[in-house]
Amino acid sequence: MSKKLRVKNKQKASAKAIAAKAKAAAKAKHCKELQLPSMTLLATSAMERAREACIAKVDAIVEECLALNCKFRDSKFDLLNDRYSCLYHSGNEMYNFYIDGVSRVDDIFRKPEFFLNGATPSDIKQGGIGDCWFVASLAVVSNIPGLIEQLCVKRNEEVGVYGFIFFKDGDWVSTVVDDQLFYTSNYLTKKKSLYFAHCPEERETWLPLLEKAYAKIHGDYETLEGGYTGEGVEDLTGGVSSIMYTHDILNKDRFWEEEMKNVNKNILMGCFFNYRDSDSRGGVQTSHAYSVLRVAEYKGERLVQVRNPWGSSEWNGDWSDESENWTEDAIRELGMEVKDDGQFWISYKDFLKTYSTIERCRVFDSAWSVASQWIPYNVEPRSSGKFDIELNQDSDVVIVLSQPDTRYFGFVQANYRYKLTFHVYDKDQKVLRRARPRVPYPDRSVNCELKLKAGRYTVIPHVIREANGIIPAEEKKEEEKKAEEKKEDSAVGPRFRTDGLRVVNEPVDISEDDYMFKQMKAEKVRAMALARIKGKIIVGVDDEDYEEDEEEKLEEEKWQLMLGLRVYSHDSKLKLEGIAGEHPAKSEEKTESADESDPEAVSATLADKKSEDKDKDAKDKKDDKEKKDDKEKKDDKEKKDDKESDEKAKEKKDDKEGDDKAKAKEEEDSKKETEDTNKTDNKDETKEVEKDAQPEKAKDDEGDALKKMEREE
Repeated sequence: MSKKLRVKNKQKASAKAIAAKAKAAAKAKHCKELQLPSMTLLATSAMERAREACIAKVDAIVEECLALNCKFRDSKFDLLNDRYSCLYHSGNEMYNFYIDGVSRVDDIFRKPEFFLNGATPSDIKQGGIGDCWFVASLAVVSNIPGLIEQLCVKRNEEVGVYGFIFFKDGDWVSTVVDDQLFYTSNYLTKKKSLYFAHCPEERETWLPLLEKAYAKIHGDYETLEGGYTGEGVEDLTGGVSSIMYTHDILNKDRFWEEEMKNVNKNILMGCFFNYRDSDSRGGVQTSHAYSVLRVAEYKGERLVQVRNPWGSSEWNGDWSDESENWTEDAIRELGMEVKDDGQFWISYKDFLKTYSTIERCRVFDSAWSVASQWIPYNVEPRSSGKFDIELNQDSDVVIVLSQPDTRYFGFVQANYRYKLTFHVYDKDQKVLRRARPRVPYPDRSVNCELKLKAGRYTVIPHVIREANGIIPAEEKKEEEKKAEEKKEDSAVGPRFRTDGLRVVNEPVDISEDDYMFKQMKAEKVRAMALARIKGKIIVGVDDEDYEEDEEEKLEEEKWQLMLGLRVYSHDSKLKLEGIAGEHPAKSEEKTESADESDPEAVSATLADKKSEDKDKDAKDKKDDKEKKDDKEKKDDKEKKDDKESDEKAKEKKDDKEGDDKAKAKEEEDSKKETEDTNKTDNKDETKEVEKDAQPEKAKDDEGDALKKMEREE
């Protein structure tokens, strides 16, 4: 070997050593910065309950399996015996999964391990389904040391049982899975490799098992196709996600200071490239989600580190791995390594130009508390649901209005989709904030952040209903009739209208049988959503089965959807009350929703809402006064009636006493008269007797005298 070649090889080795050392130092510095007390999952009592329930499930399964001398097989998500339902929606196959079989991890790999050196972004590679959004969210979360470990609550690798928790619909839920995984095999070597997400070191199993658990709680793997990185981060951390267009940022310097510099502190971030003018831009893939790992400033240059969930295919512009901008000092400072691992640096300016949307997730530390409530809600005719907030101290507040995640029910295409907005009012009915989505999709939730003083506040939801592609024939005719009468829009295409040039879903005709089938599914779905919100089961969540009476109750009430409100604040005693109001009668006149793209319509809506609220308050006060007056009149009348009743009772009593006295006197007089009469009668009788007795006596005396004269003679 020539001396020149030896020197060149020595220089290369030296450069690699310097780069490796710099990377290790930068990584250590980065990890030290990230290991803050604030970087934890949103710890709530619900999270602790979910953790305890998950641990109890795993312990019970381990005890049973050891007693039976068998490994755990998850009967609710059995890849071997129920392969079809674990892969696909009910009756729907969007994908042809080229899967060769199912095996346990210790049959696929030699000496499998759950974690090799903890969870890191470089451990993550997307598999055979389009869930780049979820894989990107895992990379974002795994960039914070210890967070993934908090999701993997407990496991027993000997038995093959793994317990996980996720944040769904404002609450923490738990699930367990076994260690069966789908694999594909090399045609020549027959070597098995995992079909879905996997680690570069394939015998590391935390990623495929966590993805499997996430697929289970949504019903199957196919439901993971397509999504938003921010929502994935929300499901993994309990945070609050939102999306914005990069070209809508007003002040880019302010955005850097307030948002980008807080990445990995209280904000976790992803990005998405959705331009349709080319297949790629500078090596960035179109219609693809990426993770934002770090931000840095180097000699006045603002830089962003981004990762492709494929684990390859990187940006090739300024500050890419092969860029001339990299000096030894820059490599040492930022720990850059030339490697096709999907991680790359890009300038902040190019970052905003290249990516179309930024997906941020606000995460919370232990100083925050959260309160949540769900209410049933109706759109057509509109119900009067609202949420009342009582804040006991001044605080930063994050308010989130949401509806149940439709990813649970991917096998059902509902007739409508609902877009959420809300207004925050103070006690004087003054509008403090209006929250609306910054992009047309997604519509799972909408939020706002504001500072509030101690006091009472009201959140009024406003829901807009749009056709989701399938409408019953009668409703379709009604919609067409209304559209014909209004003539508000000038058609410029089969699926567009001119008011803001926003896309409108075009209804399609379906058969009556298909409609009835989907309607039955939709009713079942709504019942399951209500049960899920009440802490019951949803597909894949290992809790008690929901009760059939929940479905019957929902059928009776006929509410169109459920709305949930979460309020994050520093007030642990915050009170939140959800008020559904009465279900609106079907005969009520349907009110038209103001077009959110029309500022005048929105202003009119707010004015009408405020006027309605004032009229309602005035009417309530009037009704209260009338009720009070009626009550006073009623009380006065009752008092008067009681007084009259008492007087009548007294009079009656007096009359009775008088009657009793008169009767007693009458009886006494009658008795006396009777006695007098008896005395008189007795006296007269005596006299008559005496009178009658006198002649007889005289006669007797005369007889006695005659007898005496005869004796003498």
